Amino acid sequence: MRSDRSEIALLAEIRDCIRLIESYIDGLELADFSVDTMRRDATAFRLLMIGEVASHLPETIKGRLPQIDWRGMVSLRHRLAHDYPSADTRILWAVATQDVPALTTALDSL
Repeated sequence: MRSDRSEIALLAEIRDCIRLIESYIDGLELADFSVDTMRRDATAFRLLMIGEVASHLPETIKGRLPQIDWRGMVSLRHRLAHDYPSADTRILWAVATQDVPALTTALDSL
């Protein structure tokens, strides 16, 4: 499916999601995140959004950032959208605290 949004708009949407995720988890540890359903759900939603946008990014952009697991982002989106109860808090935390910062660094290199 092709998106009508420009590459710039898609990348801006990913950056907005990243900014929000960072604000949701700021100052938290995994134990805090595990019991804070509002922050956990908000983080999961933004990760879902990143996966959705990633599925619309052109291959030319993805090809410029081969270090990013684009397929994994989209797979996480599908899992969150279709089987949210199976989403492991530790995986959400790892993605938010490790993969999201790596994505930020990669996007900054564009």
